[in-house]
Amino acid sequence: MDLMLGSRPLLPARLWAAWRTRGAEYTWHKLLRRSLSRWPAWKRRWLYGDPRRYWTLRGGEDYFREQEGQPARSRRAEWIAGRLASYQPDSILEVGCGYGKLLRELRSRLDIPLVGIDFSPTQLHLARHYLGDRDEIALLLSRGECLPFPDDSFDMVVTSAVILHNPPRIAEHIRREILRVARRFAAHNEETSRSYNRYGYDTAAWYRARRIPLAESGPIPVDPDPLSSQFCVAALRCSGQSGDGAPSHRCLL
Repeated sequence: MDLMLGSRPLLPARLWAAWRTRGAEYTWHKLLRRSLSRWPAWKRRWLYGDPRRYWTLRGGEDYFREQEGQPARSRRAEWIAGRLASYQPDSILEVGCGYGKLLRELRSRLDIPLVGIDFSPTQLHLARHYLGDRDEIALLLSRGECLPFPDDSFDMVVTSAVILHNPPRIAEHIRREILRVARRFAAHNEETSRSYNRYGYDTAAWYRARRIPLAESGPIPVDPDPLSSQFCVAALRCSGQSGDGAPSHRCLL
């Protein structure tokens, strides 16, 4: 698979290429995404009723080129990886790893076991090519609301623009599953803005409401829209009590 970036052809040519390479369903999906921009409510209803189907159709080489063609996305991934590495975790699970952009940045900074899960087969297929033969990065097809791991499996669990793409009930399950499998840290890059495929949650406020302490919380300075960006790291306790005497997340599930 050729993952090199290059100049993009005009939309009709891209649609014709999409039809030839990925069929009618993907081409219709791509056309709707381009043509419904002025009607976000309809766009959510027609395109985003099933997030897994959406990301399975959208994932692939087109999405890769779209993301890698934006230098700001790379700067953000580098910044996040640097912040995560500063906590010196001994293992990391990324929930919703996509094609592996953040995992690749983490591997360049940390020599620890890294695991990525995603519910999109097309994203994982691309991740296996993008990450290549990098050691100790395991990729699994799974869903964030039902993680296939025992309690306390990972020192740190990370999401990057994942929870925000899920409706409230699923988002809540994902948060609780992260707390179940994380030992020391739960870290999140989750924007607070809303769109047809974003629900705009305040993840830091969710932790504060449950009296789970935050090691840090704030905007991402290198983000193109820092006012709507949010990076936070929850400092979890496994002893049954948090530092201020409040029940830890183990008592809240």
